Amino acid sequence: MNSISLEKLGSFCKALRDSELRTVALLGCPMKVRKSRHFFQLEVFVRAHVETEIPTDDRISCKLIFKCPKFYPRDAPEVHMRFKKNFPDYLESEILWEFERVKNSYRGSQYIIPMVSSALYMIEREEQKCTKSAVKDESRNL
Repeated sequence: MNSISLEKLGSFCKALRDSELRTVALLGCPMKVRKSRHFFQLEVFVRAHVETEIPTDDRISCKLIFKCPKFYPRDAPEVHMRFKKNFPDYLESEILWEFERVKNSYRGSQYIIPMVSSALYMIEREEQKCTKSAVKDESRNL
């Protein structure tokens, strides 16, 4: 590729990245961006937004770390799940399986939004299950 094509590709990828970062912010997930010459890294804190009686310390949450290559979203990011709190093992497996599905389905498109949205949905669904089972247990004890 010549330098003009690389410049155009670089500015196109940057515009898509910026758009995606604004969208992640709209999802209400706190994030931190770290940039270098060869990649950028995005850390997204994911916790359910659904109002629940579960105390904050007992809620399910994690930090998703996306290490994106220079020409992201043309190339898929590396994704890691860290700082898992109150996380059932099977939920982690489900989320990681979904991330692989997204990587294969969204080739060359934005990956972070569907991954964060999926993780957020799965965490909220899991918390709702926990809330419903806690309510059932309380009603049995009455």
